Amino acid sequence: MRALQILLTGILIGSFGVFGWVYAQGNNSSGVLTGSDLAEIHHLHSQYNQGTDFENAELWLNAFTEDAIFRIGDYGEWIGREQMTEWRRQSFAPRSDNYTYRHWNSSWVITPSGDGEATGRIYWLAFDPTAEVLAISDTGVYEDIYVKTANGWRIKQRHAHPDDRSPEGGQSRATSPRNR
Repeated sequence: MRALQILLTGILIGSFGVFGWVYAQGNNSSGVLTGSDLAEIHHLHSQYNQGTDFENAELWLNAFTEDAIFRIGDYGEWIGREQMTEWRRQSFAPRSDNYTYRHWNSSWVITPSGDGEATGRIYWLAFDPTAEVLAISDTGVYEDIYVKTANGWRIKQRHAHPDDRSPEGGQSRATSPRNR
């Protein structure tokens, strides 16, 4: 009798363990973002910012899916790797050799939106760290759609909304680089 009780207790505990594991797996695939997911999405913004600031088009492009859509306010829209590569090439061209501009992100709100997808809203600000009086050059909000691909999380759509009253009048630095 004692052996039967031990066996039944073991089966019951094992069943709860299996049920809990299956439940956790189901939650993870139905819209729960793990800490690892959030860290990977956060890293995309670092790639995007440093790719922009250090003129590394490949780093910038690899934050996006191949068929991504990238918009800047009402300035323009680029769809897919080919258009985005050309825009990035043109936006880097007028920069001087001593281009020193930095992007900064904050107030991250990343929300799961379905199986392997999420949306995000993030503030940005940008400044020139070599300016004699350090001042913010422009600000805005990114609205993103992320997807989990075979190569990890990527930006599927990004709409950069420059703030109308930012110091450069809402003109994103990425669209109107100054020559120094």
